[in-house]
Amino acid sequence: MKKTYWIVLSVLAGVTLACGISVNAGPTAVNTPASVESPTVTPAVILSPTPAVPAAVTASPSPAPGTLVTIGRLTLDIPVGVASGASGSEVAPLTSDDAPVWEKTPGHWVISLSDTYVLQGKFHSPQIYLYPALEYATLVPGAFESMHRLRNLLSAVVPLTPDQLPTVPFFNAAQVFASNIQLISFQNGSGIRFVTEYAQYPAPVNNYELFYHFQGFTNDGNTYIVAVFPLTAPRLAESSAVDAPVPAGGIAYPDLNAPNPDFQSYYAAITDLLNSTPPEAFTPTLQQLDALIQSMWVAP
Repeated sequence: MKKTYWIVLSVLAGVTLACGISVNAGPTAVNTPASVESPTVTPAVILSPTPAVPAAVTASPSPAPGTLVTIGRLTLDIPVGVASGASGSEVAPLTSDDAPVWEKTPGHWVISLSDTYVLQGKFHSPQIYLYPALEYATLVPGAFESMHRLRNLLSAVVPLTPDQLPTVPFFNAAQVFASNIQLISFQNGSGIRFVTEYAQYPAPVNNYELFYHFQGFTNDGNTYIVAVFPLTAPRLAESSAVDAPVPAGGIAYPDLNAPNPDFQSYYAAITDLLNSTPPEAFTPTLQQLDALIQSMWVAP
């Protein structure tokens, strides 16, 4: 009989989340094969159940009926205005030593809203990923670290700040900023959502690469969920070009010809701007995407 596990994870050295990016180096690519090794997870650190969701995590009122779908183990209600359907597939395990670490998987599900999603032609695809938590954490160091960070946030061990956030384990890039951070629950689990962008250099924050990011666990701790949904905001440039027009009220990208471009101040200002943007001003709205996440049910 399958046991219910949770992983009490220790901090891995050398993993950094960026709210601001060093001018000299920029974000470093995460999960590169040459720099990581799989951690050893022993039975002594796998036996505590998922703690209760913090009291601050509450569900919002039920949204108007949308499109109810069940794909694999996941059932969700897609709000009107986000998408009108979804598709999904099960990805086979890839565990060989010579595989890129960001492609390694113990086997997982991918649920996609791409065909009918309200935003088309963006850098990211609107997708939800379901992984077996223990197996993925054991196989991929980046997943191990992200689950550790997520557990700390859900247990209120650390403050709800950008430097404590989990990252996408299968992105070979770094998080350049994070805003609109909020704990959120779904039908049989909990997690955290925020607005972010990833890059391999100090990139301009823009509507081509911006996305709503969610990570969470089912209440039994067995399933780790990662969701990525493209998102736009009214005061951001439409592309990542350094000379892309910035709308009125937006934040200008640092002058690269200046002796010391101040990227930290730029990302801090972007964070403040998006934190102060009304949730309904985003496309899709943050309320719509929150409602989608809150509707999820993951079968055992």
